[in-house]
Amino acid sequence: MQTILSITGGSFRRNEDSYREYDGFIIETESQKIKIGISNGQSCCESWGYVASEDNTQEFVGAELIDVSVVDEALNKKIIDATEGSETYAMFVNVETSAGLLQFAVYNSHNGYYGHEGVLITNEGVHSESL
Repeated sequence: MQTILSITGGSFRRNEDSYREYDGFIIETESQKIKIGISNGQSCCESWGYVASEDNTQEFVGAELIDVSVVDEALNKKIIDATEGSETYAMFVNVETSAGLLQFAVYNSHNGYYGHEGVLITNEGVHSESL
């Protein structure tokens, strides 16, 4: 098992050589950095971002990490404001811990032309979705 050492929000790259930057969350354990984010290049009329299901993610620091998975349902059913004529897409990531379930989401609302890339990066690989 891995212990969660920190959970921070901010910008990151896939790796040191990557040119694309993402905004989101980084969960650090003894053996890996789990990155959950959305590409942060503003094109025009899109509205994008990232949220966590808990206001205080620091309550999960020190918990044992059980599993990380991409899922298709939101735990917290808040409505993301979207402008008329826009499409809204989201990627949800469940982080199961010994302290309970923590969910992260990245989202993008746009007119169909300005997509963003949502990513989950772990030691096992990269999961990417077009949002």
